[in-house]
Amino acid sequence: MYLQQYYPELSIVIPLYNESVCIEPNFEILDDYLRRLQLRYEMILVNDGSTDSTGAICNSIVNRNSHVRLISCHVNRGKGYAVRTGVLDALGRCVIFTDADLAVPVKFIGRCLKHLEASTPVVIGSRHLPGSSFKVRENPLREFLGEVFRRFAKLVLGLRVSDITCGLKGFERKAAFDIFSRSRIERWGYDAEIIFLAQKLGYTIREIPVDWYHSFDSKVRVSRDSIGTLIEIFRVYYYYFANYYHL
Repeated sequence: MYLQQYYPELSIVIPLYNESVCIEPNFEILDDYLRRLQLRYEMILVNDGSTDSTGAICNSIVNRNSHVRLISCHVNRGKGYAVRTGVLDALGRCVIFTDADLAVPVKFIGRCLKHLEASTPVVIGSRHLPGSSFKVRENPLREFLGEVFRRFAKLVLGLRVSDITCGLKGFERKAAFDIFSRSRIERWGYDAEIIFLAQKLGYTIREIPVDWYHSFDSKVRVSRDSIGTLIEIFRVYYYYFANYYHL
């Protein structure tokens, strides 16, 4: 108990892959916002095998900020792997991950945290609730394929949420460990897997409406990633019935 008072109240996990253009300015935006919340926090940057200068920029950020930690992967393993690695290394009583491009504005981190502090174990952002807004939309093909994936994942896995892939998700510490210590998907299907695991573990999931500013530098490639993501949904289904999740 004595040591716990020094643990951060909040851990922010940011997965990174070739984010050299946005990481420095967006770190400053995020860090300034978190300071104004007046709580103990840490930030965990997970460099997932970037081939640009992301790693060097992250090292510079870490050297200037004692509350920031860097985890580096030598090869690109996938966003799911990066998020899982960061979450399982987090020390905070609440753990939130968000995208480096800040497609969901930082003010929604505070709203997410408010629900976590009120003992909601899992909180996820949604672009499909009353009060949410697409400030910058994706192109029509991406929106169509995103909707296909959402409906497919909900059908196959029985997911009871309105938005699966929104980049803002938060967890109480115990829920974070229970879910991510079981997760196995390393790439884009990880969102569906962690929601599936949260449901199977009996955790209450609270959705909050968010604003969304699509980044046209998104690392998702429609032709390359869509089929792979659908395959990952079937893997989740298989892992569950093969008892790989030990539920």
